[in-house]
Amino acid sequence: MPRYSLLLLALFCPLVTPLAQAMQALDDQALSAVSGRDGISLQTTGGGWSAGSVNYIQDGQTLSLKGVSGKAQTAGSSSTTTLDVVGDQLQVQHSGSAQVLSIDNIELAGSSKSFGSFRAFFTLGATLKLSGGGASGVSGFSVDDSQLSLSAATFYYRDNGFDLIVKGLSFDTYLNNAYLDIVSGGNGQEIKLDLGTSRFVGSIAGIGLDLAHGDPTLGVAVTPGSPDLRDVDAQRSFGKLNMDLRLGGSISIAGGGASGEGLRIKPNITIANSLFQYQDEGVLRAENFAGSLISNAGLTLDLEQDGAGSYAKIAFQDLKFNATLGGLIMGNPSNQKLGGLALELNFLDQGARQNWLKLRPGGDPNSGQKGISADLSWNMVNSSLALTDNGNSMWFSGLRTHGTGQFTFDLTKSCAAGVSTSCYAGSNSDLNSGGYNGHFDGMRLGLKNVVGSYSFDGLRVGDANAPLQGGTELLVLMEIFPAYDFTLNGQITLKAGGAVGDGLRYNADFYITEANAAVTVDENGRGLWLSGSSYEMHYREGSLDISNNGVELRKGTYWSKLDVGNVRWGDRLTGRSIGRLVLKRYEQGSTLAISSGGAGALCVGGSGSSSATCSASGGRWEDRGNEGLSVKLKNVFVRDGSGNPANAVSTNEKRNQIIIETGRVNGVNGTGSQLVVDNFHTSDGTPNNPNANTYGFNVDLNLDVAPTKVCNKTGSGCTPVTPDPLGFAVNGRVHFKEVNIDRIQHVHPTGGAVTSMFGIKLQNADIRANLTATPIN
Repeated sequence: MPRYSLLLLALFCPLVTPLAQAMQALDDQALSAVSGRDGISLQTTGGGWSAGSVNYIQDGQTLSLKGVSGKAQTAGSSSTTTLDVVGDQLQVQHSGSAQVLSIDNIELAGSSKSFGSFRAFFTLGATLKLSGGGASGVSGFSVDDSQLSLSAATFYYRDNGFDLIVKGLSFDTYLNNAYLDIVSGGNGQEIKLDLGTSRFVGSIAGIGLDLAHGDPTLGVAVTPGSPDLRDVDAQRSFGKLNMDLRLGGSISIAGGGASGEGLRIKPNITIANSLFQYQDEGVLRAENFAGSLISNAGLTLDLEQDGAGSYAKIAFQDLKFNATLGGLIMGNPSNQKLGGLALELNFLDQGARQNWLKLRPGGDPNSGQKGISADLSWNMVNSSLALTDNGNSMWFSGLRTHGTGQFTFDLTKSCAAGVSTSCYAGSNSDLNSGGYNGHFDGMRLGLKNVVGSYSFDGLRVGDANAPLQGGTELLVLMEIFPAYDFTLNGQITLKAGGAVGDGLRYNADFYITEANAAVTVDENGRGLWLSGSSYEMHYREGSLDISNNGVELRKGTYWSKLDVGNVRWGDRLTGRSIGRLVLKRYEQGSTLAISSGGAGALCVGGSGSSSATCSASGGRWEDRGNEGLSVKLKNVFVRDGSGNPANAVSTNEKRNQIIIETGRVNGVNGTGSQLVVDNFHTSDGTPNNPNANTYGFNVDLNLDVAPTKVCNKTGSGCTPVTPDPLGFAVNGRVHFKEVNIDRIQHVHPTGGAVTSMFGIKLQNADIRANLTATPIN
């Protein structure tokens, strides 16, 4: 046997199998009988391996993996590896047996808390063709026509006895014209991987939760070494994911973090002509996905410690991500398309506004000793979101956001089925109360003191350098404000499975304080502001699905209270106040549906289903193409049956109510005069079923970027602008069958509440409007 084959055998044996204890050395006498054969073939079997702990120590801090083990899923199974030299290439072929990897605990610096545990069932395979000489052709490795694969994988993340399960994970990585070099970088020597023309093809059959086995009376025993699912609810999934990414660029890895020891990763990755698809009953698909991820300074990983304990810190001084999702489809694959959606996100450190994530062991204090906590700081500058519709583009320009906050991640269980050691009921155990502070079943994301702000300059239509214009006010109906400052607390808990099939269900409570929201604002920050606001929102048994109708968000049972301290004209803090505004909502069965495809062909300023009939009615026929976005909001307002207190304003939290207050003494709420629209609700207006309430209050919007007719006023006439300028076009319809108002009250600070109108009905409204926002030249 050639001596280089023996050397390669010594190098690769520790890499190709974890079952080293099953191997035996061959002596010279045995080797002397080998002749007439090239290459090496290895077959390994064994009982597995284990380690009490695997530690990474950096700057005096330790990240520790406890109870690490690996073994074959089936006893006695073997893996095969062959090595050959063909021409100037070393060819490695590996066919692995099904394995299971377990990590009992992931700990940091001896903390009594942990990040949780991990278990994986998988099969690995590889075909590698390696040549000497990297990108320089002198040193390093080049990789061509190679493949790494993972199949039949199921991953479990365990937190306090509950599992997050990733099912049916597989991927194939194809490497071609790739190079691995050691080069000189800004922080010393770097390992640099040039991706060449690489391809990543991956899929996930489903992601589910197992919340039953934490309670032995509910779970079903697991067959040892088997990835069986034990919880009926775990059979439901958050959905399926497929991607086919064509990658280029490079990744560099260097020693040294933000300070001292650590790790620095510099991505310069490009994506071209790729596919991304999320599938539920319908699909969310980008047929031509392209983009890049670049950081010049690099992402750093450090282990550090502060007064709250040890943490792993990921930081980046700069990071630029851009993506173009062409041929975007939401809903039925045969539907019209959204067109193209483009993102350009620029993160940059600016003084105290920095970008970092501190990961700490242990989640919410009421969720046991496991889970994940994170302190987050972000600063995004001069970014944009663009929509291309039939070749016409619109930019949400000058997008900025910054903030800090704390987040927790846990798998949790409610005490609705009975109090046990694995659930948390809180001090208020009424799940349907706004004051409920216990937990729900599912994957819980907690938010604590998230202080943030976002804004964007406005719209640009045509190209990225077009004049700024208005039009963002048309999005306020979806509670998308052009500028918003806030402090956010609360939680959202997700369960696998939507209203039908895959998707997700959720329960959430959000508390926003110290908020300032712009309804309309100019580049100088002046406009109409909801200043000094608080906003609490509660969702019970909501769901999110992708169906043939698009993205469908169901609110479930929803109630909220928006309390605006001052509605101001001008500056958000010093502008003239119109007064106080309170809006309370109580809804059941409300939905939001978003789908691809806009208004298409329509008659503006008239009626008719064809160009001829439209013109005959005095209208103008416009064809806005087969791309765009359609939004349907349905609010089903529910009547509060608790009654209407005499000479007083109801304070029930689940009630539809509008309060306008003016003339307050020193700005103190409740000291002024109030106009109260009390206990309004929708109805289907059916005489033989007065309780029917499914139609709701509907707002239908078709959003397009399209040319429209505009004229400049000249004296007493109007001169058409040519060519027709592009604009942000919104075709809207508001319709309902019946809206009822129990009473309208007038409240005097000393005289009390008086009902001035009682039993108001508004019926059968159908209002249509077409608005196109274009720049003023």
